[in-house]
Amino acid sequence: MQPGHSSSLHRIHTAPTKSLTRAQLVRITLLMALLALAALAGVPDPAGESALPTIWPAGGLLAGLLLTSPRQARPWLLLVSGLLVALAHLLIGFSPAATLGLTLTYLVAAWVVRRSLVAGRSERVALRDQGDVSRLIGAVAAGSLVAGLGSAATVALTGLGNPWLALAPGFGAHAAALMVLLPLFLPVPHFAPVSGPRERVVQALLTVGTTLAIFTATDIPPVVFAVMPMFAWYAFRGTLREATLLLTLVSAVGVGVTALDTGPIWGLGQRYDLPPELVHGVLQLFVVDCALILLPLSVMLTQQRMSAALVSAERETLRRLVDAARGTAIIATGPDGQITVFNPGAEEMLGHRAADVLGGTPDLFLPESELRRHSAELGTLATFASICNASTARDDDQARLWHCRRSDGQERTLRMTLSAVSDENGALSGYLATAEDVTEREEARLALEISLARERDALERGAELERVKGNFVATVSHELRTPVTSIVGYTEVLEDGLIGPLSHDQLAVVAKIDRNGRRMQNLVEDLLTLSEIESSRLTIRLEAVDVGAVVRRALASLDEVVAGRQLSVEVSLPEEPLVQAVDPRHLERMVTGLVSNAVKFTPDGGAVEVLLTGWSSGCEVVVRDTGIGIEPTEQAGVFERFARGRRATEDEAQGTGLGLTIIRAIVALHGGEVTIDSEVDRGTTVTVLLPRSDSSAAPGTAHAPGLAVLDGGDDAPGPHAGRWLEPA
Repeated sequence: MQPGHSSSLHRIHTAPTKSLTRAQLVRITLLMALLALAALAGVPDPAGESALPTIWPAGGLLAGLLLTSPRQARPWLLLVSGLLVALAHLLIGFSPAATLGLTLTYLVAAWVVRRSLVAGRSERVALRDQGDVSRLIGAVAAGSLVAGLGSAATVALTGLGNPWLALAPGFGAHAAALMVLLPLFLPVPHFAPVSGPRERVVQALLTVGTTLAIFTATDIPPVVFAVMPMFAWYAFRGTLREATLLLTLVSAVGVGVTALDTGPIWGLGQRYDLPPELVHGVLQLFVVDCALILLPLSVMLTQQRMSAALVSAERETLRRLVDAARGTAIIATGPDGQITVFNPGAEEMLGHRAADVLGGTPDLFLPESELRRHSAELGTLATFASICNASTARDDDQARLWHCRRSDGQERTLRMTLSAVSDENGALSGYLATAEDVTEREEARLALEISLARERDALERGAELERVKGNFVATVSHELRTPVTSIVGYTEVLEDGLIGPLSHDQLAVVAKIDRNGRRMQNLVEDLLTLSEIESSRLTIRLEAVDVGAVVRRALASLDEVVAGRQLSVEVSLPEEPLVQAVDPRHLERMVTGLVSNAVKFTPDGGAVEVLLTGWSSGCEVVVRDTGIGIEPTEQAGVFERFARGRRATEDEAQGTGLGLTIIRAIVALHGGEVTIDSEVDRGTTVTVLLPRSDSSAAPGTAHAPGLAVLDGGDDAPGPHAGRWLEPA
């Protein structure tokens, strides 16, 4: 056993005993005094015809005391009761041996009665149902048997008489006393009697008067049993507690009259020359029979009345709940579909009064089309009863939508659940339909479905338009690429004088054609790239190259853009080669686009800065300017295609709004990230993070076997004419 358990048991055994309350002490004292009087009155004369009592009321009182007294009082109750009973026997004239035997018999019998009643029970013993009555009768029989055996043994050992004749009166005396007195100590259900107080008083007087008349005015023994039907009446009309008190009073009358050596039962001995023990047995049988009629019948009827009251209360509660459910229609029908319950919620929802529909069928407010629709789904007849039967037979308690018709002709949509109702034997007694009005909810749902369908169609049409537009842009761009390339190529031929020298003015015109042709060429390339992005066909070819060399080539291609501008342009590149797997062509295009934007939107007198930094996890390209900046409301959409800021539009800056879209796509293909931090009139900073990547593991890429390190070769540009300022 664990130490914790030991200490717990120790606390239980050493817990201080609670002292008796004053009320308990007064009650026990009064009952002990009554027990002493009963012992003196009930002990017979040992020199008389019978040494055993007719009824032993002290035994009933002692059993009741042991049953209802606290545990700590029971030992000394037994001790004091034993002394009182022994004293009564000694005073009457019993020998010490007979006194000891009879006293011990009474004590043991009372203890057996208590143990039989409380054995296996965790609650207080009471008279609530037929099981309690059966338990009481069994306990009385056990205690009475102990009393009979003990009395017979005492008589045999002390020579008081015939032990076989002592067995029956010992048993009967205790049984009669216990059946009469013990119910007075047990709690009984409190229930209002059927009859009024005046009727109960009259009936009690009649019962006692009849008993007194029979025992004093006649000497015919069977007549005494005429009192028994009166107890049956009181069981039907009175209360259980009053019935037990009346039984006690009738028993006292019968025992008192018989003790005066008169009455019909006393006459049995003289008429039939019977021993007193058998005569007393008839009186005890009378008392026990009265108790056996009264107690079970009274308990049963009281229990039935309480059950009926409980059912009535539950029915009233259910009715109130049904009536209070204003937002829910509750409709009950019989097996044939006739309406038996139509609550106020159903009246309000369907517009029919309960008085008009009770006895009818729900077909009054269910259109024929609805009945046919549900019957077709369930494969049954188009009646409400058949639909209920089919639905509940398949154990389908799912709510269904019903389109109902109100009394004013308005159509409503109800969500209704059908359930079968069974009686106490499990047989079908009807159906229960509960419904809620979901008309507005269903209308909203249908409207939402229509709206979603329209939106889905619009999205599909938009996607189709985007596809057509993309195809158109791609087609047009492809068609424009050849003539634009041809224009640019022929302008170079003219500028180089391959078909003859040109004058100064002619060269100026050709230069303009060349510039606009190249702009057109860049636009075509951007449109083609956009088409590849939208169709997910844009791919990269990863090569291990010096990222610094790629940045230098990009800056070299912008010499003409920077030429003639009053800008402070600084470039910061690492001294050592920064080798990383990238697509050099797309990376050069990305840097060109970023620097071109910085130069384009930075007024003269401003500054542009390009920084390349390498880490073990990748590299970072930063392009910073002090230009016009981007409006806060426009920064979220700068990467969208054809995005043009308000300032760019007002200043008529060249561009299509595709540069940042293409740059973001290039960065994404490299697995990188691009961010923009801009402030109006303070400048813009674009940061590109490119993580290191193994070209063989890059999904969706095309690459050549064997990664050669490209450092720019002899064509790599150096510092450019004092404009690109790269620190040593």
